[in-house]
Amino acid sequence: MLDSSKIKILVCCHKPCPVPSQDWFLPIQVGAALSKQDLGFQKDNLANGEACDNISEKNPNYCELTALYWAWKNIRKIYPEIQYIGLNHYRRYFAFDEHRSTGSGIAKNISELDKYNLDKEKIEQWLSQGKIIIPPKAHLKTSVASAYEHAHISVDLRHLHDVIKELSPEFLDDFNNFFICNNFFYDCNMFIMPIDEFEKYCEWLFKVLFEVEKRASIEKYDSYQKRIFGFMSERLFTLWVLHHHYKTVSLNYFVYTENPVPHKKGLAALLRYQRTKIKRELGFYISKPRNKQALEKYWIVP
Repeated sequence: MLDSSKIKILVCCHKPCPVPSQDWFLPIQVGAALSKQDLGFQKDNLANGEACDNISEKNPNYCELTALYWAWKNIRKIYPEIQYIGLNHYRRYFAFDEHRSTGSGIAKNISELDKYNLDKEKIEQWLSQGKIIIPPKAHLKTSVASAYEHAHISVDLRHLHDVIKELSPEFLDDFNNFFICNNFFYDCNMFIMPIDEFEKYCEWLFKVLFEVEKRASIEKYDSYQKRIFGFMSERLFTLWVLHHHYKTVSLNYFVYTENPVPHKKGLAALLRYQRTKIKRELGFYISKPRNKQALEKYWIVP
């Protein structure tokens, strides 16, 4: 049976906030190297109270990935028996007993966080079956690449493609297929998985992102676009999952806020959602490219 020495679910926090009390959670202060506040949590620049290998000062660009990097390099020092690791956010937690029909998350009032149910039996069952736990697909109107280029900086995605082609060519076909021929990704960088798989993922992820960082010119980006590597990693996590053909369990997630907007329930809401989803999926299916040999041409700017 799993106990808290064998599994830890990081809860990324950058400001004072309530967190669940269950012992499987490990709240971690991200960007601690840049903050004068002490939140009373594990910091992403310390291990056993001492300086450690970390990228805490990169938090404005790497977001919750500073917690991932810290865990990759340091968590075994504190929990040497650890077998599984996960990540949630200070306001986003996996939902075990509710499901959504619309939207990206199930809204909850922050005052209800103390009632949050972490279903340890289900987690243990799924992990013992070799499954990893991830969010549901976030469906897009266009391809993953087009949606990224619309919301962020186009040239950065081409830097990412070039880095994959040079450093991880075994991913290139899946990269092209995922970014150009698919219209979904697993958002929020949330997961629960075996620590060994996590470490393999981090070794690959940070190798890729650190090289992109060398090529991208983000000095003049606003504070939102400077979160570039957090945005990229959501797509790269999805690519990693698809490339390795993991068995997965997709769970909805709660979003805790002061003024939650209730998600619509009932048959009518479900039918509206399904109709919209079918129209979107059908339109994308008809329009998406079919010639995989030509996909590389997408990244060539005329």
